[in-house]
Amino acid sequence: MADDKDKTVVAAPEGTEAPAASGGKKKLILFGGIGVGVLAIGVILAIFVLKPMMSGSDNAETSAKGETKTEKAEKAEKPKKEASHGKAGDGIVYAIEDIVVNPAGTAGSRFLSASFGIEVSNQETASRLEEREPLVRDALITILSSKTLAELTDAKQKEIMRLQIKKRLSLLLKTEDLTNVFYTDFVLQ
Repeated sequence: MADDKDKTVVAAPEGTEAPAASGGKKKLILFGGIGVGVLAIGVILAIFVLKPMMSGSDNAETSAKGETKTEKAEKAEKPKKEASHGKAGDGIVYAIEDIVVNPAGTAGSRFLSASFGIEVSNQETASRLEEREPLVRDALITILSSKTLAELTDAKQKEIMRLQIKKRLSLLLKTEDLTNVFYTDFVLQ
């Protein structure tokens, strides 16, 4: 072991502070500035982003037409049948919404959410479609869940699937009055 005589102590010159203390103050100021900056960004985010989002969900607000948002939502949900004036023809379009299935070969790790518009040529077929909606939903679930991810993402396969759905529903409803099948929602995750 070394004796106490052999040890040398280096002292800082008078009038200067130790470098460790100076670096600590700089870090404190730096982290304080970062904290204030983060706080300012949070306040700005709350004012300009979150506040409009929160006030937009108020159901008592009225629109320019005098309807509340709740009334608008109820009107949007109610109609299942509506007249179609698109390029496909002037028929009645019946909506089948929120069909959720696991595609074939995914072992439940992926899902497909789809909605359809079924165009029929007369009111009688539309009412039959409405009466047999559980059977129609079952047919759609069966067809969609039998498809693989590759088939669900391929445009040609989607057209083939559209024809399969039309044929299956025509057999199910025992009619040839189905004019067209439209994909109104198709989300694969």
